[in-house]
Amino acid sequence: MEFGGGIGGMHYTGDLNAYPRLEKTRLSGNLVYRLNLSEIVSFKFGLTAGNIVGNDENPRDALAEERQHSFNHRIIEFSSTFEYHFLSYRSDKNRSKWSPFIFLGFGLTQIGNTSPTYEDYSKIQPVIPMGGGVKYELTKRLTLTGEMGARKTFFDYLDGVSDGDQRIKNFRYGNPNDKDWYFYTGVSLTYVLYKIPCPFPYVPNRSILNRIRSY
Repeated sequence: MEFGGGIGGMHYTGDLNAYPRLEKTRLSGNLVYRLNLSEIVSFKFGLTAGNIVGNDENPRDALAEERQHSFNHRIIEFSSTFEYHFLSYRSDKNRSKWSPFIFLGFGLTQIGNTSPTYEDYSKIQPVIPMGGGVKYELTKRLTLTGEMGARKTFFDYLDGVSDGDQRIKNFRYGNPNDKDWYFYTGVSLTYVLYKIPCPFPYVPNRSILNRIRSY
């Protein structure tokens, strides 16, 4: 098993930002606890915290220009994911010091409003983390991991904009069929704990024990 932490960036896509924008990325970090079930499969618990922002500074249409909406939310996510390695990572027989991997799991996200505050949805939402990355064994005790991951949400109010909230000349602002997403990209460093078994099991010498008892 291994534990550690990392640093990265978080951004969002939705009704305000239709695609990831580098200037909207905010600093974030995570804590990691990982169980290496085999050289192919790992199970990871993660705690990720950061901010997501969005606005209509560079509108894609006239409605967005008129809307001029913005938001800034704190995100705290707890997730559990399975990781699949494409190479025999840390294998005793065919040892590979690095491997690309993919991951998929389930998580819960707490949304802390900073501006503006919305009261019409739950502050805790389920998410599906998915993505991939590369692991590299720096030493037998240290592992460096780089990952890119998306979080699929099941609601359309991460940015506070959805279908029918407001209208301009009978045109709707948001798209209710396009749920909001957020993303985390980062690097982490973990410390590996090894369990080293004794190569020869201890077997007491019965004859000596019997002699001692006879005395």
